[in-house]
Amino acid sequence: MKDYDKKQRSQQKAIPYLLSCKSYAQAAKEIGISENQLYEWLRDPEFKSELAKQRNQVTEAAINILKMNTTKAAEALSELLSSSNEVVKRGVANDILNLVTKFKELQEFENRITLLEETTRESL
Repeated sequence: MKDYDKKQRSQQKAIPYLLSCKSYAQAAKEIGISENQLYEWLRDPEFKSELAKQRNQVTEAAINILKMNTTKAAEALSELLSSSNEVVKRGVANDILNLVTKFKELQEFENRITLLEETTRESL
């Protein structure tokens, strides 16, 4: 039983390396285990699940940081519309129009999915 607990602790300590290293080889080296051992761990459903959970948490944290800076980014783009450089102004205008178009398409897509879900629920 102690070996299992030790393995679990080692796996828990390994997860931050797996999330931050560029490759599994680098992570294994940082952790101090062989690549084969790491791949063995990655076949363990519990370990794989915990790694995925923590990877999702890191991703969510990064997305939240980006969301918090959305207003700043929009303001920066808007300010560039007043640039004296016509190339910059045209590029920013094009970017803004493309982003707004993409946003509207996503909203429309989301509305269609919602409508389909509601229709499906009603027909059941």
